[in-house]
Amino acid sequence: MPKFGGTCLYKEARLNLEPAFPGSTVSFTLPASTTSTFGPRTRPNRTIVKEGDTDQDEDAFAKRHLASDGSIFFRRHHGYPRSFLWRILDSRKTLEIQASDIEQDPVSDCEANLTLQLHFTSPIRPFCVAFAEPQDRNALTVFVITTANELYTITLHREFFMKLRASDQDVEDWCKRSTPGLFNARVAYRLVAVSANELLISLDDGGILRLTRHGSEDDLWTEAVYQQNNWSVRNLLSWKGRHMVRFDNVDLDASAAAAMVLSPDDQHIFSVCLDHKLRAWNVSSGKLGMQLDLLGEIERLDERTTPYFIGPSQPNLMAVVDIPGPSTGALYYVVTYSPKQHQFKFWGIRDADEDDSIAGWFDTHSDVPFIPPVDDLMDATVWTLEEFHVIPGPAGWRGAELWIRARSGPSSKIYSLTFSLLDEPGELAHAWKNNWTTVNPGPLTVDCLKKNPTNPSEQDLDSLELYEWSFSEQWLDFLFYPGRFTIPTLESALLIFRKAQDRGRSARPPPRGSLKERICNTIAASVPRGPGGTINDGKYEEAVAAQWQSFYGLVKDLHKRRGETLSLVYDHELGMPWLVLSDYLSVIRRCSDPETIFLNKEILLTSKRASGPLRNALSTPDSWNVLRLLNAAASFRRNLPSSFQRQFKRQVETDLLHNRATSIIERLEVMEQDSALLEYVTDEDLAGFVDQLGMEVKDLTTETFIRAIQILGQEDQGRAMRKQITRFGINALVSVSQETLLTNQDVLLDLLALTLFMHFEPDISEEFDSAEVFVELVNQLKDYVLLNWMATTTWAHQTPNGPSTTALMKSLDETHKTSSKFPFTQTVLEGILGHRSFECSFPQGLKAEVFTYWSGVWMTLLFQDQAFDVAVEDIMAKLLFQKEFELAVDFSKFLADSNWATYLKGRMHAALGENTLASVCFQKAAYHLALGMFSVDDADTAALISGDEHNSFSSGLANYYHHILGLFEKVKAYPFVADFAKLGLRSLKGGEQEELKTELLSRLFTASIQTSRFDEAYSTLTRYSDLALKHSALQTFITSMIQQSQTATLLKFPFVGLTYEVDATLSSLCHKTLNLASGPPYHHILYSFRLSHNNFRGAASILHERLQRLRTTSSKIHDPADTSLTQCYLMIINTLSSVSKEEAYILAEQRIDDGVVPRLGIGITKKKKMLKRQIVTLETLRKEYQAELDRIAAIETGQFPFVGAVDDMDVL
Repeated sequence: MPKFGGTCLYKEARLNLEPAFPGSTVSFTLPASTTSTFGPRTRPNRTIVKEGDTDQDEDAFAKRHLASDGSIFFRRHHGYPRSFLWRILDSRKTLEIQASDIEQDPVSDCEANLTLQLHFTSPIRPFCVAFAEPQDRNALTVFVITTANELYTITLHREFFMKLRASDQDVEDWCKRSTPGLFNARVAYRLVAVSANELLISLDDGGILRLTRHGSEDDLWTEAVYQQNNWSVRNLLSWKGRHMVRFDNVDLDASAAAAMVLSPDDQHIFSVCLDHKLRAWNVSSGKLGMQLDLLGEIERLDERTTPYFIGPSQPNLMAVVDIPGPSTGALYYVVTYSPKQHQFKFWGIRDADEDDSIAGWFDTHSDVPFIPPVDDLMDATVWTLEEFHVIPGPAGWRGAELWIRARSGPSSKIYSLTFSLLDEPGELAHAWKNNWTTVNPGPLTVDCLKKNPTNPSEQDLDSLELYEWSFSEQWLDFLFYPGRFTIPTLESALLIFRKAQDRGRSARPPPRGSLKERICNTIAASVPRGPGGTINDGKYEEAVAAQWQSFYGLVKDLHKRRGETLSLVYDHELGMPWLVLSDYLSVIRRCSDPETIFLNKEILLTSKRASGPLRNALSTPDSWNVLRLLNAAASFRRNLPSSFQRQFKRQVETDLLHNRATSIIERLEVMEQDSALLEYVTDEDLAGFVDQLGMEVKDLTTETFIRAIQILGQEDQGRAMRKQITRFGINALVSVSQETLLTNQDVLLDLLALTLFMHFEPDISEEFDSAEVFVELVNQLKDYVLLNWMATTTWAHQTPNGPSTTALMKSLDETHKTSSKFPFTQTVLEGILGHRSFECSFPQGLKAEVFTYWSGVWMTLLFQDQAFDVAVEDIMAKLLFQKEFELAVDFSKFLADSNWATYLKGRMHAALGENTLASVCFQKAAYHLALGMFSVDDADTAALISGDEHNSFSSGLANYYHHILGLFEKVKAYPFVADFAKLGLRSLKGGEQEELKTELLSRLFTASIQTSRFDEAYSTLTRYSDLALKHSALQTFITSMIQQSQTATLLKFPFVGLTYEVDATLSSLCHKTLNLASGPPYHHILYSFRLSHNNFRGAASILHERLQRLRTTSSKIHDPADTSLTQCYLMIINTLSSVSKEEAYILAEQRIDDGVVPRLGIGITKKKKMLKRQIVTLETLRKEYQAELDRIAAIETGQFPFVGAVDDMDVL
């Protein structure tokens, strides 16, 4: 008899049902006739659903996300999309459909990632949704019967699921409505779609309505009724003697068909009725053929016997298996299930028209009770079998599988059995009694989350290390673990929590920011405060913990409702079972070897013989010794205190990342000292370990440990497939990978703790080498720690998984301008390895093992043909390329001390503004990357370095430093640009190209200017060999210094050989100055420069030019208090007085016409003709100076004319 719930060989991988991207859900309001005489007709409508997860209370959350029914339909004749997940939402008024394939064509640039929501005015009847595949078009046909007795025929072209514009057409073009004649007096009970042109409808009076049409374009259905009694008025009434069954407010006749199916030869309609009968109707004649009790019992016509009726809500009662039996004469088999005794029957059908147990049908193995032992498996006396699927084996009935879904109260379990109907009765009975296997629900159920070691709600407050790691950070990491809780779940829980906290308080505005920020702010604001708003510091952490617990309680309640099981389906093409839940789609996969061992630990530790399926699953050589070791090692570590567990994990991570140069023995000793393992192991722990191990510790050998480690790996087998992974495929692959990584990492930690203990144990086997085992364990742990980081870390800059996601991201980027930040979650593991999903090889016949095998092989691609450190460097480069700098900081702990890794650290520091650290890293790696045998083409797989910069490596230090200064230039770290430019110049050799030297000088000069290092800029300027470049740099140099008020410093530079250029530059600036009253005093600067170079006449000339500009442009010359003109005259006179009389003159150009000079009179003087060059002597300047003084005096005394003078101003 099975114990402990049966042998567990399968596990669920639950996938969240979230929109592919905002705007990927298309909502249709379908037309409907009003139920009111004067009411309006419902108008069809199409809208794009805007994803708004906030402000959803519990009812709105349930209405939008929790389905009451659902399943998967698989097309057989057309390709992608082949699988369609459908769910009924919103009180059975909304039918949601989306493609759920895991793979598609490798070159397709469009994925079927749109979700269609069909809204009906009237609720959908239970069991009245059916799907079919039209032969003449690549589409999906949906049949729905509502409570208004309307039959909807909805044809959805495949493009509806792929392109938004495809469904932008008149709804009534693809949504047809009809009301069969019998619906006026009868009620539909169940609907089955035989094909897109043939329907079977079970009616409440026991009849079966068959609807047929000629083609998918035909709106006219032909009706045919199959019923045991002829049509009469009596059938319209309910007689006292007739047995009726109440269901969904409808009284069903006991002969109503609860299951219908067409035979493989299309000749008969089989039905299982509520009166516990199996009936067969001839399609052509309409006559009833075979009719028998589901258990083969003879009907007793005894009035005292209470008839048995099948519950009308029973989902599944019958299956037709197209397996001929030549030796028995069976054309095919009908498998029925009787809830009366929970018994299956396998009916061989010879001729369904014959109601005879010899000529018509026979009961296969009537002496074998085909009863699943669910009583023992579920440890329940009351249970129901809700669904079953019979899967033919590779050779007919040999190796056939039976999958069932049983329910006992709120608990729903999946079981499977592999059997052969051709076996002897004894073997068959034994298999049905002992060989059942069960499915573990996976880590996302509420019970499994409670056991999760990272769940803060299940840990003591003192053990949470609040000061080492923020309590809130632990909660956020737990709640936002990829794939664990949906955003709508957290949003709704937050809204409910906030409303509960605000009850009785004054209304507070809702918090703003990201979801994480809003949760933390709400939790903090909800902490009770004392008088005056004070918080007791000593109890603050306890108060915060209590609020987090309250919030998680809401999350947990919503999460539990999402896990309600709806249906079990089987994909015959892939050989995989699927489970549809209220807000999940769950992959049922075969467990890996470690998972099988741990999930069946109770069975394996008992003295009784394991079941046949478990023995077959663990039939590898020495598997029993290995499984005992793994179970014993797991118990050994888990029996140690939680404080040791945390310290041990930290110490292992420290050793993996920082002790590469230490000897193995020293590492073992340090690890034991820091974790204090020997202090925690008691004699009872050791005795329990030996008892589970089944041997003494001294009998363990290195080979046993190595074999235990080897079962964690997955060898690549078979051949590659040319496919492209889809959204559901990558989600399932990542989910299974997360589980596999955690399981295998725990196994390695268990073995490592045991190895550490045995290293210090004196009495061990000579064939046990702790150092060898330690090295193997550490090498494996490094891989798993790295992969686990990738699988649990999400990044903001997603990468495509294939051509279809590339096209999608391009479209989203053009629409939303997101700069490669797309509105969906992607782990680093998916981002880096997603596009390589089908680089794996696949053996034949994987079936339910496909994702277990796939995830194991897929993750090894990271280390394929490269060492661990090289793989880490590749990931780091990709993080930098994706601009995930914060993640790069966390990931940098995995980097080794190689030169390329050091360079990558430098890139990370530079991007974060940590320029000093970046400079250190770049210089540390310089010699190897610039002068060694380094190939940037091999190292830079992420294309972090552009192609034209590849020549900067292994081409000398100067080229390398030139590349580095370019990096600092991009982040405007000019001091470091200058530093590396100088390093590059010092690294130049005589044979270096002049072009590189000029480039380095140019970068150094620019950086010096930007950092106001003018001495260095001048020195660099003088080293230019390119005259044009030198002239341009000189202009920049002079302009920058003047703009930064460094004129005094500028005039101190000797400008050897550059005097003429400096003078010309300053002269140009003087001429370009438009307003002398503002801006730099270029004339004075040039005056000072010429004086410093003993050019007195030149100095006087530039001041005379300024004098002319002042006289013609300055408005202040009419102000007697303004002394700018007089000062300018004095400076010119003093300058010319410094030369001999013969040289005391200047050659002035009358550049601006005096005729525009405004006079002090009422009018404006007329223009004079332009004067040419003239000699201005010192004596002339003195006269003009005196005239200026006289003019000022006249203004001060008011002696000026009232009208405009023609020539000079007339003094009165």
